[in-house]
This record gives sequence, structure tokens and C-alpha cells, in this order.
Amino acid sequence: MIAQQEKYTVTLEEMNNLGNAVCHIDGMVVFVLGGVTGDVAEIEITKLYPKYALAKIVKINTPSPLRVKRECNAYGCGGCAFLNVSIAEENRIKREYVKSVLKKSKIDADVADVACPVDRKYRNKIVLFWNGTAFGYKKQKSNEIVKHERCILNDEIFDRIARFTEENIEDKRHLVALFMRKSSAKTPEITVCPIFSRESDILKYASELVNEFPSITGVILGISTEKEFVLEKCNFKTLYGEKKLKDRLCSLDFEISPKAFYQVNHACAELLYEKAIELADATKDSSVADLFCGTGTIGIILASKTGASVIGVEIEPSAVSDAKRNAQINKIKNIEFFEGDAKNFDRRVDICIVDPPRKGLSSFMTETLLRLKPQRIVYVSCNPDTLARDIALLAKEYNLSSKVYPFNMFPKTAHIESVVCLTRHNELPLA
Repeated sequence: MIAQQEKYTVTLEEMNNLGNAVCHIDGMVVFVLGGVTGDVAEIEITKLYPKYALAKIVKINTPSPLRVKRECNAYGCGGCAFLNVSIAEENRIKREYVKSVLKKSKIDADVADVACPVDRKYRNKIVLFWNGTAFGYKKQKSNEIVKHERCILNDEIFDRIARFTEENIEDKRHLVALFMRKSSAKTPEITVCPIFSRESDILKYASELVNEFPSITGVILGISTEKEFVLEKCNFKTLYGEKKLKDRLCSLDFEISPKAFYQVNHACAELLYEKAIELADATKDSSVADLFCGTGTIGIILASKTGASVIGVEIEPSAVSDAKRNAQINKIKNIEFFEGDAKNFDRRVDICIVDPPRKGLSSFMTETLLRLKPQRIVYVSCNPDTLARDIALLAKEYNLSSKVYPFNMFPKTAHIESVVCLTRHNELPLA
């Protein structure tokens, strides 16, 4: 009988989507943190549940040929799940996960190979939390902060700015976090936002910071008054330079406010957006709704490339403001934006592009799509489980008409994005 704190020698089986290897002891499934498929290891049971157990590795007796040397000394912060395997193996695991989730929902789908143009230094945005002495990342499902020194997922300049901030903000009593975002240019523009629980005087720090890092184009004071930190609910006050960051995506120019959603992996975002636009198959005679449009990136790029008439809908006011400004910057006149909840959209269009949060489409949003009856729905998903659920709900009126295309937008982590096209059944009338 398996017991907590007992040690067992096992051969680890297939890794799951969370980066844990699986083994079986006395018929029970055991998930082993940090394990790799093929490891022969001594493990210790850390938690027992009715149907499964969790374990940690005590000693690796025979390492798997798939195991690679871990690059991060802060492993355990909760961000990365695949530091112990190659990017090729990670992509294989993520593709198999997408396939398995769709199969469980009885969706017959051809899943393409995972697109992953870059797997290091890809993050253009990070939020570090202050623990009283240093910045770090919060562990998943915990308020424990793991000290941040060097993260392989972001540019070293973020690390240097974090260290400078630790040393040069004089009054840290109300310091909560440090938010940074950079552009994709060879000499990037950078926005830095120290966030406090109440207004604080950091003008001296802002001046010293800009002198130390000339690529910083904006220093912004953030105020977080919520019990739980939520970046989108912070108030921002510009202390130096520009509030908005300028970036170039798919040959167009964009301005991004601190609160606005913008993909953190520039190279992968370009590939994903190009695939979404290809699947939309819009022409200059098409009408397109870009729902959950954020700063308008997908809709503006589609409008520019195809000439279609595009409507963008977004609930975050600052993102809508950015989207309208971005259309003006790029002289795109065949697009308009509205602030509001996408589920209330009521205009008939030929194509809907949806890019919802991880929880997927609400039941109300699904009903909205079924009521609007667009000929095609291009679904951009950051969660295979909710993607499968929503495809199944839309199946009564829509066929899966493309491969499912996975994009490793967040290499080394457990996340995977996908894009797919659904086409309305031909036998159903549009009335």
C-alpha cells in the first residue's frame, strides 16, 4: 500500500502537460515533479489523494536520454515546467496534449506540428513581486516569492533594471511589484513601472534609472489598491517620457498602454496572427468581427492585408483607446472599434475572430456566435481544454474545417496556444 513520505525506486513514464513525469505504484498514478520520461529514480511521496499521489525526486539513479541540463537556478518559482528536456521534446509533449484533449471531447482533428520560433529571451513583459528584500516570481497557487536573479525567458536588461530598482528606490515600505515591457526593435524601447500600494515619491529614482538605462522611454508610477494584485486594476501616473510603448508587429506600428493586452512573445505572435488571418480567408468584400480584440493587433493586420471591413470589440477602455490610435497610426480606415463585452455583439458579419482568456468562451458568448451565424469562426485559444469544450458546443452548427495549429507562445512553461477555423454547416440557412 502506497504511503506518504515513503520512498520508492521507479522508472518514470510519459511526462504530462504540466511537466511532471508519471509512474504507477500499487496501481496508483503518481506525478513526479521534475521527472523526465525514462528516468530511473528514487522518489518520495509528498501528498496522497484518493486517486493519485504527488512525489519528488530524491535521487536519479539512471538519467533519461531525454534529460538535459537545467539552466535556471530558481527552478521552483512555478513559471517553468520543461527545464529538464529539450525544446523538441517539449513541443512533442505539448502537441500530444492538444491531441489528447481534443480526442477526449470526441473531436476528430488533425493537429499540426508545434510552431516555436524562439525558446529563450522571448518575454517582452514581466511582473516581479517585492518580498521585502528582493524581487521575485510568485509560486503557482501561492504567495511565496522566489527571488529573481537571472531568468532565461527574458532579456538580461530586465534583470539589470530589477537589481537597480532594488538598490535605488529609497522608500520601499509600500512597494508591491515591478512591471516592465520592451519593444522588439534591435535597440528596444522599454517602459518601467514600479508599483506601490500608495503614492510614493520616486522622482529621484526615475531620473537615475533613465541615466543608467538610456533605452528606457517611459517611467510610470503604478498604484495598486486591490487586496490581490491585478495589473489591469492599477492606476498609472507617468513620471518620465511616454506612457505608451511603441512596437512593430507584422510590418505595422502599435502603441501599447500598461494595462493593455499584448502578446509577450513577439516572434511567435507574428506567426500565430499570420495563421489566423490565413484561416479567416477574408477578402475586401468580407465583414469581420475581431472579438476580445485588445489593442487591435489581429484586426488591424487583417484589415491592412485583406481590405475587409473589420469591427473590433474590447471591454478594457485603455485597450480600445490604443486600438483606435493604432488604426490611425497605420492609416487603416476599414476598421472601427467599440468598448464593450464581446458577448453583447449583435452585428451580422461573415467572419468572427475570437481570442478569449483561458476560461474560454462563456455560455453567453457561445450562444452569441450561434445567433450571429458567421460563415467562419477563427478561434485563437490559450487553453486546449476550453478550446475542445467550445468546439464541441459549436459543433451543432459548425464543422472543424482546418487543422488545429499549436503555437508554443510560452516555451519552458506549461502553456500552449492554438488557432483553428470552424465553418458553418452548408445545409443550414443563414436566416
